[in-house]
Amino acid sequence: MPVIAVKDVYKIYQMGEVEVRALDGVSLTIEPGEFTAIIGPSGSGKTTLLNLIGGLDRPTKGSVTIRDTDLSTLTEDELIDFRLFNIGFVFQSYNLVPVLTALENVAFIMQLQGRSPKKYIREAEEILTRVGLAQKMHQRPSQLSGGQQQRVAVARALVSKPAFVLADEPTANLDSHTARQLLDLMAELNRDLGVTFVFSTHDHRVIEAARRVITLEDGHIASDSDHTA
Repeated sequence: MPVIAVKDVYKIYQMGEVEVRALDGVSLTIEPGEFTAIIGPSGSGKTTLLNLIGGLDRPTKGSVTIRDTDLSTLTEDELIDFRLFNIGFVFQSYNLVPVLTALENVAFIMQLQGRSPKKYIREAEEILTRVGLAQKMHQRPSQLSGGQQQRVAVARALVSKPAFVLADEPTANLDSHTARQLLDLMAELNRDLGVTFVFSTHDHRVIEAARRVITLEDGHIASDSDHTA
């Protein structure tokens, strides 16, 4: 069963008298364990598509199904809960809570899920160690480098045990060396733990690392290529 199924999706905005079709009949599936990049020029629809897959917006027409749940059937409150338990997010700007330590930022997601303190502290420590931050987990974001903050964001995305992780331009604010380290980490998590990653990116390094590249142009899928060969 696909982890993501987008079927004949349209997203139409009305700008005065002008109708803007951000997405125009897009269909695709993502299987468990994929490492996929969605690319395209500004205005191609990739951010819109990512928002629909992440349950942050709703299509004008068509359906987005995560595992076996059609997101259009959920109320706003149900959608919030669904995202919490099923979708991990990694953002360009990290989006960490500045007054919380790395450990607390990661544990906070599990607190929202209702896990016990003993369990969420242990699991937060384990995932931060896995992403190479065993010595940094009690520091706040302002005490961490950009690469370290993005590793905290990756740990936070993974600790909820989501169906997949959406990474929106995750390397955009990182230097070349740090971006490569982060990509290597995510590729390792994909390979060793089977984590499904879907990227929205302009970064050629992410595109080269991806095993599948979906190119959007003017709200359509222009190409969908397998890079595993």
